[in-house]
Amino acid sequence: MLRHKDKSKSEQSSSKRFLTLILLIQFFAAKSFADLPLTVEDLLTKKNQFRLSFNIGYANADRNKVSVYFDDIDTGNNNFVRLPVVVGEQRQNSDIFTLTLGGRYGLSKKTELYSRLTATANDTRLHVGNGSNSFESEQLSQFMIGVNHQFSEDTDSPALLGFAELALAENTAVDGSEYVHLKTGQIGFTTYRSIDPVVLSLTTGYRHSWRRKANEKDLDPGDLLFINPKVSFAVNNEVTLTGGMQFKFRSKDRIDHKGVGIRTSKTDLEFGLGYASSEKLTINLTISNDISGNSGAQANMGWLYKLKD
Repeated sequence: MLRHKDKSKSEQSSSKRFLTLILLIQFFAAKSFADLPLTVEDLLTKKNQFRLSFNIGYANADRNKVSVYFDDIDTGNNNFVRLPVVVGEQRQNSDIFTLTLGGRYGLSKKTELYSRLTATANDTRLHVGNGSNSFESEQLSQFMIGVNHQFSEDTDSPALLGFAELALAENTAVDGSEYVHLKTGQIGFTTYRSIDPVVLSLTTGYRHSWRRKANEKDLDPGDLLFINPKVSFAVNNEVTLTGGMQFKFRSKDRIDHKGVGIRTSKTDLEFGLGYASSEKLTINLTISNDISGNSGAQANMGWLYKLKD
């Protein structure tokens, strides 16, 4: 997006609103492009510069007759953490808290590298037959590295950005620690079209998990395909409102080479609010709830801080 020195004040104000809108639709739309600065020109981290991100999240889930070994929890902006769950014919009600720390480095004008470390706390209540039980756990769940690349800008055709990431380590234990390495990867893209003061966007990604050993079992978690269309509206040059849906399609897990459960599809409704408090700090809040499925509700709040101009 080009800026001209002879813009009128109204045009400059409109441009500022529009730039903030671009920031926030990307902030909400994509797991990889969740942390964005205040201008289109700074969509990715500038070359040889760093940015830090911080996200806290809460999810509540109520499950009946659990027959999968893993569950996917969105820790914000399509950053999924694959959590192991207790398997059996029972009811589970869980409160899950997540804390995610991230860093980004500008490799070039259109490419950045990023990393993300996620810790979780899980409080689960179980009901089996005539009895009940509960357990709590706190653990480091996942360490991811990835790359973002901008293929095209929003000019004659919609902008196109791609991402790819790999789990250097992830925890496969229901309680405690049992780490596997290089067993989960994800690729996808985000495209958007800006129609000031509205931005239409679409993010889609495919998450693949390779077989791994855990709890003396041979596990092959189901793959995940997600599609996330959104629309954002710039209220002013500081606040943006976002609404959208997320469609998730997951294949069934396999334990000891046998299929467990069924392949599933789920739909979530999402709402968000973004606030650009300064040129260095941006904040967002997203809330999602099931339209179909039984994963419950989720809320996430994220901060992005640019270390220097």
